[in-house]
Amino acid sequence: MNKRSVAFIEPAGTQANVFENYMRFPLMGPLYLGTILHNAGHTVRIYCENIIGEKIDPFDIKADVYCISALTVSANRGRLLAQEIKRIYPDATIIFGGIHASLCPETFEGVADHIIYGEAESIIVDLIEGRITDKIVRGIAVHDMNDLPSVNYSLLEGMEAVTTVPIMTSRGCPFDCNFCTVTKIFGKRFRMQSPERIMKEIRHAMRFFRTRWFFFYDDNFTANRKRVREFCDLLIESELDINWTTQVRSDIADDPELLQLMEAAGCRIFFIGFESIDNDTLAAMHKSQTRNDIEKAIATIRRRGISIHGMFIFGEDHDTPESMQATVDFAIRHHIDTVQFMILTPFPGTQYYESIVAQNRLIHKRWDYYNAMFPVFRPATMSPSTLQRETLRAYERFYSLGRLTIDTLRLLIDIFVDALTWNFGRVFTYSFNDIFIKGASHFIIGKYARSYEPYLKFLQRIEEKNVIDEGLLTGEGGGIGVRRRNRS
Repeated sequence: MNKRSVAFIEPAGTQANVFENYMRFPLMGPLYLGTILHNAGHTVRIYCENIIGEKIDPFDIKADVYCISALTVSANRGRLLAQEIKRIYPDATIIFGGIHASLCPETFEGVADHIIYGEAESIIVDLIEGRITDKIVRGIAVHDMNDLPSVNYSLLEGMEAVTTVPIMTSRGCPFDCNFCTVTKIFGKRFRMQSPERIMKEIRHAMRFFRTRWFFFYDDNFTANRKRVREFCDLLIESELDINWTTQVRSDIADDPELLQLMEAAGCRIFFIGFESIDNDTLAAMHKSQTRNDIEKAIATIRRRGISIHGMFIFGEDHDTPESMQATVDFAIRHHIDTVQFMILTPFPGTQYYESIVAQNRLIHKRWDYYNAMFPVFRPATMSPSTLQRETLRAYERFYSLGRLTIDTLRLLIDIFVDALTWNFGRVFTYSFNDIFIKGASHFIIGKYARSYEPYLKFLQRIEEKNVIDEGLLTGEGGGIGVRRRNRS
């Protein structure tokens, strides 16, 4: 058949998320699929609204096929784009894929010609070229990650705005946290690229970008420690001199030698899902770690000079306002470099979602607010509005101007003392990156705290009147408002 023009679109979430302001990464799915289609001779462009920094106007994008990849928080935006595209280009084919399409395909019924469930690399060419005609298309998991093509980053519109290059070297996770969507999408079997293939990916990406910062997208980069050791050895031998960050679990502290090797290979920041410092909460989440594991990890990693970005979740049934603020105290006392305090969000398809729905605790299904910054369910020990306020308070305490000033002075004093003792080997290892991030976070949080006020008022109305919004509960609402129905 004739080759087709294909536009991949990654819509942005319609509600404020603090971290999208300095952590703008494209999803890897459209990059892989776009590369595969490009290699098959089709004309491809990839549009990520977060990378571009503005909403896409469908009039500016003319294609035969539109592939929209949406997270839960961007599902409504994706659906709206599909409706506009179909109105402007009625003969165009619209395909939905991504996490939300796999977890909740009914969201896109009526606006999609095809909805892909799961991984699409093995079926995307047949689908685009018309050899697959099903409405719901089930993808096939990639068996060998080394078989994936090297990403053609030039297909990404606005690629010059990317300051940290994303690379995904594995899929799947052997753990099964009850709130996580990873195992629902990629399964529990850990599939990975070889160390040699990762090196090839880095060298390939360096052809497209000037930056020497890389982010390994993997949900648990060190799940196979032998692979990481071999990769670090190759990276050190290559003398590429890159800086990189990745996501790991607390159990990385069990292998201090690997930590030292990763630091020597250029690893600068660990993103770690601590989630909670309460053992009962961790057990309820199926997190397979304890508070003692977390404390050990922080102490061990800090001794190796790698920064920690700690991620915590508020709203589990054991949480209280007091425990939330105790978590802030813990993060400050243990000198965690930067943090995310996220609100527990029951994403469709997860164990936690099924539990919350069964207990009739879901407030609404307005997907715009499913970004871990808004309470969308009724917590067990506090009101939703209290959870919202205490989360914002946690951010304001951790990223306060006073703490920023103290941290800056402490860093300057350390540098001064080491310089006086001629410890220049240590002086040159100091970095102001964490200070810059904390400073930016302080001002961003102050700016975006105001954007949560309408939602906070919505929660307060629900609590005062003991009502729910039927339209929002079914995902049909056009905004946060209240059509009253007593729950009693």
